[in-house]
Amino acid sequence: MLQHGENMFFQNDCIDFSATINFLGIPEPVMQAARSGLVAAMRFLQENEGTLEEHIAEFEGVKPEHIFCGNGASEVVRSFLNAQKPRKALIPAPGFEEYIRALSMVQCEIEYYYTKESEGFVIKEDFCSRITDEIDVVFLCNPTNPATVLYDRGFLEKALRQCEKTHARLILDECLLGFVKEADSFSLKSKEASGNLFLVKSFTNMFALPGIRLGYGICTDEDVIQKMRSTILQVVSKVAQCAGIACTKEREFIEESAKRMDIERQWLLSQMREIDGILDAKGAADFIFFKSRPGLHAYSVMKGIMLRDCGNFEGLSEGFYRVAVRSREENEKLVEVLKQWASEEK
Repeated sequence: MLQHGENMFFQNDCIDFSATINFLGIPEPVMQAARSGLVAAMRFLQENEGTLEEHIAEFEGVKPEHIFCGNGASEVVRSFLNAQKPRKALIPAPGFEEYIRALSMVQCEIEYYYTKESEGFVIKEDFCSRITDEIDVVFLCNPTNPATVLYDRGFLEKALRQCEKTHARLILDECLLGFVKEADSFSLKSKEASGNLFLVKSFTNMFALPGIRLGYGICTDEDVIQKMRSTILQVVSKVAQCAGIACTKEREFIEESAKRMDIERQWLLSQMREIDGILDAKGAADFIFFKSRPGLHAYSVMKGIMLRDCGNFEGLSEGFYRVAVRSREENEKLVEVLKQWASEEK
């Protein structure tokens, strides 16, 4: 079963719908900055330069002391867990499987909150009651991955208040929220946010940088950030630093990406919902989650399409899939393959 980041073998022959990467590609200013980073890489990085943190802090409206940078969002989460060493975590299922691996690496006990297919895999209000004194860390993702549920700020604030009462940390993944129109209305980002909140964000998906990888965390508890910096094993490369600084200047690109993604997502959803055998298709940000019969992944690869088989997610079984939203031409090819798949069942 293919997992996160393990689809490279097929990329030369298939259109990759498995990775939630912006189909608009890398903006030219970011590409130029990455190239300049190659030249700058000929000198050793100076410890605690802080340049990237300062630019991200300005971009996010927080202090540089509240920013931690890493080689992708997954490394940021692992760094947090290595620094905090939680004993027990609460995590919704299905959810992003990288969290589970990171928790296993620090031998943290995992308590799952299983959402139901019959309820659209939506986390209910009783989730907060599961955040007890025994829980050290709570994971949430907005929108959820892979089930594409988008939560309003009210629900997230309730979860955070419960974490404050029980002294738990809330790790909130907003890596794909930038693809949502009016994303700020769904975000918990704030310079006055509780120190119990640890936001995880990334430039990788929005700016199509999977080969560079750059993620960051935001937390107003400066002791947490300092402890993470003292335990980090690998600094962010100069190429990633230069590219990341350029990303913070591309607000118009982010806004345009959200608009274009919304148009293509709505079109693709409308097409998929008309195909027999493609069930419960729903989408948020830059991806769509749906159900069909087992075997679609292998079939689509033979047709030149790589999608994400979600059968290995905790809380899901065979027959659940995720596809990224791509350009209209590529989306049309996906729709044609799905129609062929549906016709072969008859």
